[in-house]
Amino acid sequence: MVSTSFITLLLPALALAAPWGRNHTGPASTGAYSAGVAHPTGASFIPRSTGGKVTLKNNCDYDVTYDNLCPCGTSDNSGTISAGSTWTDSIADCGSGNTALKVYKDGSSKPMQFEYGLVSGNVWYDMSFIDCLSGSDDFSQCAGAGWSMGAIGSCPTYSCTGGSHCCTQGYCDPTATAATEQPNAGCGTFQGYSVSDVGVSIELCSA
Repeated sequence: MVSTSFITLLLPALALAAPWGRNHTGPASTGAYSAGVAHPTGASFIPRSTGGKVTLKNNCDYDVTYDNLCPCGTSDNSGTISAGSTWTDSIADCGSGNTALKVYKDGSSKPMQFEYGLVSGNVWYDMSFIDCLSGSDDFSQCAGAGWSMGAIGSCPTYSCTGGSHCCTQGYCDPTATAATEQPNAGCGTFQGYSVSDVGVSIELCSA
């Protein structure tokens, strides 16, 4: 499931470095942060966050497996997130890059990827469908059937349930050509929040 090589994924220049991932085909982003990048599609997609933590809630009716890849080597691990359960991790300030959380459906080697990290008082995050997308809009290999990733308050939330809209909410190719704004965000000092207040929340099978 996990290869032995790492490929650096570049978040905006302000973020210095992006999550390190395995089997990823390109950089997560080359754009700069914009306060207008959020495109939430409904209140049910907006997740709750806990300061200093990333939380993934598996709302699916099946278990998923994961690889959590941290370039600083502080929290690399893998395991299973049962249906209906929640997984958490600490968000670390790592000069070598950010963390890539790869989530797999049972029997699939094609991960849905969530990327996050802390740089200069802001938590950066994005979703990547690059590895699990087939063709231009077939998300059937991606863990979940509805995805949401966000932080607190006025910080952007990205969410979708499939189709071309997902390519505006996350990366379907290395430069997010379908999106008018790069679908990644920094949350913290940009919005006047203390970094200790900022966490990232992820939902699978959100609706």
